[in-house]
Amino acid sequence: MALLRALPSTSRFARTVRIGFWAGLGAFLGISLIMGVILGTVSIPLSELVRILLGEARDPALMAIVWEVRLPRVLLMALAGAALAGAGAVYQGLFRNPLADPYLIGVAAGANLGALTAIVLNLSTTLPGLFTLPIAAFLGGSVTVGLVYRLARIGGAVPLTMLLLAGIVVGTILNAISLGLLMIMVWKVAPHRAWIWMLGGYALGGWPAFFGALPYVTIGLSLLLLLGRPLDVLQFGEEQALQLGLPVERVKRLAIGAATLTTAGAVAFTGIIGFVGLIIPHLARLLIGPRYPRVIPASILLGASMLTLADLLSRILLPPQEIPLTILTAFLGGPFFLYLLMHTRRGAFL
Repeated sequence: MALLRALPSTSRFARTVRIGFWAGLGAFLGISLIMGVILGTVSIPLSELVRILLGEARDPALMAIVWEVRLPRVLLMALAGAALAGAGAVYQGLFRNPLADPYLIGVAAGANLGALTAIVLNLSTTLPGLFTLPIAAFLGGSVTVGLVYRLARIGGAVPLTMLLLAGIVVGTILNAISLGLLMIMVWKVAPHRAWIWMLGGYALGGWPAFFGALPYVTIGLSLLLLLGRPLDVLQFGEEQALQLGLPVERVKRLAIGAATLTTAGAVAFTGIIGFVGLIIPHLARLLIGPRYPRVIPASILLGASMLTLADLLSRILLPPQEIPLTILTAFLGGPFFLYLLMHTRRGAFL
């Protein structure tokens, strides 16, 4: 009887802990966004930021910094971080591989090539053209996924091992083509933009970039959130999942399609930013446990927060110069990748 009486309170305690955890993630994201806006070469007091957001500020210079520079940049970085981390969490669950991320099967390479092609063809020099970048990136990623799927198909099924191998090969080829396009951009089209794109980060700034990426990332993340329970079932293996009634091939197509759309929306405006989709899902798994209905939303919130803070560090560590975001994320993520690799060799999965 004592145990039965304790169960409701234990359940209430667990529910309170879960609510506190999600509230903490939301607060962490909010603090990250605020820090990204108020800190920089020109610091803005928090009280002044509140007045600017309420339209009560009198300093036009500070208003321009917030509305035209800091706010769209911070929101775009948060959106990209959420996209890459959410896609990475789904890929790790789909492939049951702790080293999986949006770059593993060539999705990011294809999306990057599509966006670069649009830039080289001068399709993004106007506002309407800027909104075509995610479409070009999605088409590039989708064509890549289709090619990888065809190469990996054996009979009526697509073994994950073959999918990974085909993705690595195709991604390598597409990255080589992208480097060729970057050389064309440096020589003939837009050398400054090419340089920024190669280093990753705030490649195409301003509100048009944020609103251009927003619908694609939002739709993609919404679909990724629906995959939590199917991915939990898939952890038992494809044969067992089929016996439990899971439409495995349909789940694969939905997961890869949604992750492609999400990744394309981010890559189109930020270039390639490595390690976010690899590291953040592991951090989320350590904090919330292995179940994907929790890992995916936690990865999205953590990814948005962490990339916002990484972008802030890139701006304030060596003022007035900015550290390229790709260099910073590689410096932070490289050691973690080696740690994962060592533990994966021993059969461990964080």
